[in-house]
Amino acid sequence: MASYDEQIITILARAGERGMSVKKISMQLYNLNCTLFSTPDFDEIHKYVQQFLFRNSRMSQSLFCNEAWGQYKLNPCSGRAQQLALNFQEQHEDEEEEEDTHNQSPDLSLSLFDELF
Repeated sequence: MASYDEQIITILARAGERGMSVKKISMQLYNLNCTLFSTPDFDEIHKYVQQFLFRNSRMSQSLFCNEAWGQYKLNPCSGRAQQLALNFQEQHEDEEEEEDTHNQSPDLSLSLFDELF
């Protein structure tokens, strides 16, 4: 279940400031854990997500905050959530830089139509 916790945090970090509903978080968590050989029970995942978010959003310094009924996001007042958001932004920027370096390589592909014209 510890991996579920980390995956929920990652999902909410990607959701950003708007947050996400419990149902959408549950669906993404379900999709992350579905494989060809095993499919988890969606109802169990949904219950786990509900309980996990409820337990971790009770206090003002909790990792999550309840945006609206059934809507959660990372708590901007929480130091841990701020650190997670910074880590996620740094990882996202590193991925973009890697994509840019891959896109800057010269095009060495052969053209089928050069010889015809």
